[in-house]
Formats: sequence, structure tokens, C-alpha cells
Amino acid sequence: MMKVAKLPDLRIHMKLRHFRLVEMLVATKSIRLAAERLNITLAAVSKSCLELENILGMKLFVRNKGGLIPDPICERFIIAGRRIDSELKNLTADIMLYEESFHGNVKIGFQATLLQDPIVRSVAKIKKTHPGLNLTLEYASRQQLLTGLAANHYDFVFVNLADIPVNKRFGIQQLGTEQYVVATTKETFSIPDVLERWDEFSAGIWVIPISGMAMRDRFDSVLAARGLSLPSRRIEINSVVGGERMVALADAFTLLPLTMLRDLGRDIIDPETKLRFLPEMQLEVGMVYLQDTQLSAAAQYASDFIVNKITRTI
Repeated sequence: MMKVAKLPDLRIHMKLRHFRLVEMLVATKSIRLAAERLNITLAAVSKSCLELENILGMKLFVRNKGGLIPDPICERFIIAGRRIDSELKNLTADIMLYEESFHGNVKIGFQATLLQDPIVRSVAKIKKTHPGLNLTLEYASRQQLLTGLAANHYDFVFVNLADIPVNKRFGIQQLGTEQYVVATTKETFSIPDVLERWDEFSAGIWVIPISGMAMRDRFDSVLAARGLSLPSRRIEINSVVGGERMVALADAFTLLPLTMLRDLGRDIIDPETKLRFLPEMQLEVGMVYLQDTQLSAAAQYASDFIVNKITRTI
């Protein structure tokens, strides 16, 4: 008869970080990406994996060219981790019932520029009202935000909702619509007008998002549907940070929502400019959250406060 090794008491040896690590490794299938998402070193990820495998007496992942392949037991770890996380949030909420102010941590991811100003204003107001509440506001690409949300790295995120990947865990609340235009530091153009004179506009320098970002993918589709090619002279970026400076220095065209014209020094649109909008380049923005994970009382408060601010602002 095979002798089964005695499993140590997991209540004593397992740490919360072990559950977060397994979920992130399953989500990313990469030690490098898991380290980036958890903001720890590669060595720390490898050490924690070895530590966990020594506790369990088994391998949780197999390496191959496509990345890490999780053992079926990993799914059970993820379920247990989510249950523990939910109970800890409930415990935090119960403790806060005895206090006058919210405490704890709320992590918010954002990528939608239309919502940036009301989000920032809301976070500042919440912090003034509840000094003991720690708020983290993190800007990242939509894919990184959604991956992080699925791994409970964020409480909720604000992103472009266009063509968002289907995930039964995601709850979505639409909060606004962005209309896109083509602009330089001095002029604003309707996208339909630009497409009609594409030979002229495509000869210039363009600053555009990298492939994979919602606006870029929509623009690629719009061009392809009309048999047009991307500008050969282009600079591709994955963040709005530095975009204004780059457009100015390169004397370039760029794609941006009307809400960002101010970032290019365009406080007022010339009243003589009659803009036309292209339905395919209209992007919905909103909040994404996990339907199967209960928000802490503090996160629910922050979510409601920010959404209310957005609906009153746009």
C-alpha cells in the first residue's frame, strides 16, 4: 500500500500572499508578468513558489515554451483565496461599523481619459473626508487593468468599454461616451474630413496609440474598411504621458477625444470649426468590477462616490 505523505496544517503554514501569487501566475502564465503585476522581484516570485511547493509537497506549475501550465489544484487555490479575501473584506467592514470614518485600502485602476478629471477630484475629496482611508490610483493599459482586476489587484477599474473581452466575472457600468477627432497643437479636424483627404494627412507625422489599445484598434479597422494604410511616419505610444510634448515637438497629427483638447493647449474650439463625428470612432467608457467578489465597505463607498461625481460631471 502506497504511503501518503502527511500534509502540514495549511492554516499555520499558508500565507495570504501564496493565494495572490497562485492567482496571478494562473492569470499571466508568466513569472515575469506576475512579478510586474505584484510589484515584486522575479527572485521573490521564485522563492514563494518554492516555499509553497515545499509546504504542499507537489508542483503547482509545469514550464513549457508557451509559459506556465497550472496544475488543476490551482483552481481550488484560487477559489479558496477569493473566499478568504471576501471574508477579510467583510471583517474590515464590521470593524469600521464601530468607527466614524472609513479606514483600509482601496486600489483603483484607470485608463479612460474622459473620466480622469472627475476620478482625480473624487479621490482627493474622499481622502480629505476620510484621512484614514488609503487610496491608490494607478494608470495602466486596459489589458493590464483587466488582468489585474481579475486577480483582485484592483477593487474596480475605469476603462474604455469598446470590444471589451468577454468575461462572465466582469460587471460593467457605462458612464459616458468619447467622441474622437484628429488634432495638432493648433488645429482640430473631423475624422471623416481626414479620411476624405487621407493622401494629404497620411503624409504627415502621426503620434498614435500602440496596437492593442481600444482607440488604435478602432482606427486600424476604420482605415482597413476603406482600403487605406496607416501613416508611414508615425510614433506609437502606450500612455498619454508626454503625448502633448511629443505632438508639439514633431509637429504631428494625433487621435484624441474632445475632452483632451485642453491637454494640447486648446481651451476653446474655434466656433467656426464644424466637427463631424464617425460612429466607429465613438468609444464608451465606464467602470468594470468583479461580480463574484464583494467590495469592502470602503471600496463600495469610494465606487459610489466616484460614479456619482462622474454622472454629475459628464
